[in-house]
Amino acid sequence: MGEFNPENLIYYEQQVNDRQGTSAAPQIRAEYLPENASPVTLPWKVISKEKISVFSTDSRISKYFHQELLESDRVLLPVHPMDEKHYCADKVAQSGKIEFSASYRTVFYEPERGGLFADLIGDDEVLMLKLHLVEPLPGIPGDRRLTRQIIDRCVSLSNVLGKEVGRDPMAEQLEIIPEFFGMTDGETGVLLRLLPRIGLVPLFSLYSGDSRNRHRPPLIVERVREIFGNDSNRAARLMGTMLARPLVRSLLAGFRAGISLEMHAQNTLVQLGDDELISRVYFRDIEGVVLFNDYRIAHGLEPLFLDSEFADSLDPKASIHRLYNRNLDHDLGRIFAGSLVALQEYGFLTDHEVRIATQSIKTATAEAVKEGEMDKMGRLGRLLPFSRAPWGNGLRFGHYFRSRFR
Repeated sequence: MGEFNPENLIYYEQQVNDRQGTSAAPQIRAEYLPENASPVTLPWKVISKEKISVFSTDSRISKYFHQELLESDRVLLPVHPMDEKHYCADKVAQSGKIEFSASYRTVFYEPERGGLFADLIGDDEVLMLKLHLVEPLPGIPGDRRLTRQIIDRCVSLSNVLGKEVGRDPMAEQLEIIPEFFGMTDGETGVLLRLLPRIGLVPLFSLYSGDSRNRHRPPLIVERVREIFGNDSNRAARLMGTMLARPLVRSLLAGFRAGISLEMHAQNTLVQLGDDELISRVYFRDIEGVVLFNDYRIAHGLEPLFLDSEFADSLDPKASIHRLYNRNLDHDLGRIFAGSLVALQEYGFLTDHEVRIATQSIKTATAEAVKEGEMDKMGRLGRLLPFSRAPWGNGLRFGHYFRSRFR
């Protein structure tokens, strides 16, 4: 049998998204909400080419930029529709359509026939643009500007992440989605990434309901039923192998390289297999990556980007131990919990079988942690100094998150 391929990735980003139980929709125009799936025209800022900085993983892409985006002495730079008001009408062009992903500043771009970037996109691919936002989203705190330093950092890390993490045997199911191109004029910017159009789903779509088909069970319920039939007890006993093992091992491969991959339920996507729940794990959003050169040096690995102008941003004061705990106990812990809730709510697992599945996930996690020799990181625990509170937005000091899966 071939691999199980769900429908278009855009659908799963938009229609199978319960916002992970952490936030309400921001108070923005309705057509910008992913679930409304309303294509809108993409505005492009018209600027002088002397003001532009270009970053790419490939000289071919840089050449393409000069061929496609330069108009005489002008450059077209895409801007977020919410920021269009900051520019004079005669300084903005319109080209192509976009639909919003779950993040609100990341969009799926569909060029006009023969339009900008059209030649970059294969029939089986979708181009995502990560756009600069001048102001935070209403009700969702956080700086969403794309500075020159951030763009340079993301593209540069894209060149090395796959190699640095991929050589680890624990990364046998992990793929890194590179941000292969970026540009900025110093005021606004954009990052580009290509993903397969079908076959991948964000982790939140694994256990979330479908807003356009309320009677359809979540994907994890459908898949587990297809794999195990009515043998729910066997499914519970293998939940650690099916669900936890590929995710935890992929996460640990990053930390073993001194790299924190922000593996929450939006940035982590999975490919579903016919005879297994997860066949591949895809990580996207390089902006959330944290590189710890002190750890790399201490463990005999070459430090990276020490001479780069953005080197200071790679080793923030954030603790590698806190990020390890947050990624494992909070981000993956919520994914495990959400999956078990879905399986129980739709009548596949009983209370007793949920306890069996919980122990199976806990065992698989412990085995991966032991195999990865994570004790070498030192001072690892299960309590976070702060975490994203599951009932609201942002970081809440004093909130401790303890996972039942580790």
